[in-house]
Amino acid sequence: MYTPDIVNLRHFYSTSFGQSVRNLISSAILRIWPNTGEDVVVGLGYATPYLADFITPSAHLAACMPAGQGAAYWPHGGDNLVVISHDSELPFTESSINRVLLVHSMENSEQLSWLIQEIWRILTPNGRILAVVPNRRGMWSRSSRSPFGYGRPFSITQMRTLLGEQNFTVTHANSALFMPPTRLRFCWKIAGKLESAGRFICNFLGGFLGGVILVEAEKQIYSGIAQPVVEARRYRSKVMGAKAIMNMEKNQSSD
Repeated sequence: MYTPDIVNLRHFYSTSFGQSVRNLISSAILRIWPNTGEDVVVGLGYATPYLADFITPSAHLAACMPAGQGAAYWPHGGDNLVVISHDSELPFTESSINRVLLVHSMENSEQLSWLIQEIWRILTPNGRILAVVPNRRGMWSRSSRSPFGYGRPFSITQMRTLLGEQNFTVTHANSALFMPPTRLRFCWKIAGKLESAGRFICNFLGGFLGGVILVEAEKQIYSGIAQPVVEARRYRSKVMGAKAIMNMEKNQSSD
């Protein structure tokens, strides 16, 4: 599975086209997370273009980039907040992170179930994740003009199932990037209006029609014993075992 590396990702977001895509997705992220306060926020994948919106004097931010993708210094002009790791070994202690933002992460992960388990491990109780993934039904997952055209796309049903199996409860889901994946400047001049119209249609008719799906989920801690208790019982079998049958045959032969 081909996945874009750090060079391709940085180049995409340095173009005017990439900046326009980033602005639309950032607006959708901020509608779900308008303020992170003093929460510890970690971005997984290549989330630094979107983590920039949360930089404040009281912010606690970090970016974790996968080893197969490569990493780049961030933020420019400040202390580096980027670490590099494998999906199955995130370099954070248990219950130490309040929020995790995933961008260009889940669709490119080769160990997706391990990645989600690691996120569950590092999140505090009731900690939240916000995943931005390509929409299987959208046009952007079929186009190679952006990083969202690579890796595996998802449907909302797949995301709910995937997160539910790892003890996450989906709390919010919507779409973004109702614009077609085109570089025509005329289309991007009306991008804001198209996004508003797309959100209205999705809210009115239901469904997820945008190029990406944004899914927020909360870590759940269930009380009780994970494995069911099996009561040990003794049963008197009405069927003779092999040893009993052999003994009967010996007795009959001796007679």
